[in-house]
Amino acid sequence: MIRFSGKKAFGVLVITIGVAGIFTSHAIAQSAGGGTTTSAAATFERLNRNYHIGFDRPESWGLKYFASTSLLSGLQPPPSTEVRRVGAITLGLEMGWVPALDDGQQKIGFNGNAPQDLNHAPILVRPVVRVALPWKLTAVAAAPVPFRVFGVNPHLLAFGLERPIVERPQWTFGWRGYGQVGSVKGVFVCPASVLAFAPGTPGNPTRCVGESSDIATLRYAGMEFQFAYKIPSMPKLVPHVAVGGNFIDGAIQLHAPVVAGMDNTREWTRGGTFSGTVGASYLVTPRAAFTVDAFYTPLWVNRTPNAPRTNDGLFNVRALLSYTFR
Repeated sequence: MIRFSGKKAFGVLVITIGVAGIFTSHAIAQSAGGGTTTSAAATFERLNRNYHIGFDRPESWGLKYFASTSLLSGLQPPPSTEVRRVGAITLGLEMGWVPALDDGQQKIGFNGNAPQDLNHAPILVRPVVRVALPWKLTAVAAAPVPFRVFGVNPHLLAFGLERPIVERPQWTFGWRGYGQVGSVKGVFVCPASVLAFAPGTPGNPTRCVGESSDIATLRYAGMEFQFAYKIPSMPKLVPHVAVGGNFIDGAIQLHAPVVAGMDNTREWTRGGTFSGTVGASYLVTPRAAFTVDAFYTPLWVNRTPNAPRTNDGLFNVRALLSYTFR
């Protein structure tokens, strides 16, 4: 049995009160000094967030808009009139129009409250390679050059696998699966145009104090079905249509110098879209073809938290010049 004397109990009480007083004094000193430690931690957490945003938010709309400009859809060159051989390589150059966004469409930051600089590249140009495989399969790969052009530096790789499902003398019904990995680096959140305004003003709501270096991740996976028809009276002209479904996985990583420090917030989103193309190919020679497509995908968005959900889709025109080597 443990016994406490009065003196021991008094001593323990004095020590306890002293230790508590030390911690209390330290806490009061921190509070009097503005809570430096707590404030710094809160600021760090605020500038280094990594969180999911809804697929209909304005930031998500921007990510799926530009991911859609690079979808590996449509632009199906017609089959050569020569015998198809395994190992045949088709080289192509794809050019796609990227429509400019108006001021309202560029206002996607802070859930639709801050403008961003999104009008960089007016066109997407990328080489396309096709390789004929066994079982009538064809592997496809496309990527823009990884150099800084129009103020952005793309590191994107799109790839796919396609095959005719039903072939008849006058028409073909086919399938393609495709995906893309990579990102685009540029000045999106804090462009030079906002630095002329004081931080926190309507012209600079993001409180930028220098140009940012942001990274937009544009990943997707999808598949589409294609139908092509050879016009008997014009055998070199082959109209076609395609419809597809896509799963887009996008993110924006900020590297923005703001008043509170370096904002390294990361926002990511995921969701599905569908798309369609209609166009035609023309066989210039048995090995060379020129293809033009009109592309459209509906893109739903809530421009502000209380605004109704609306469709602000992407419509553009794409072209492909291709040549098959034997």
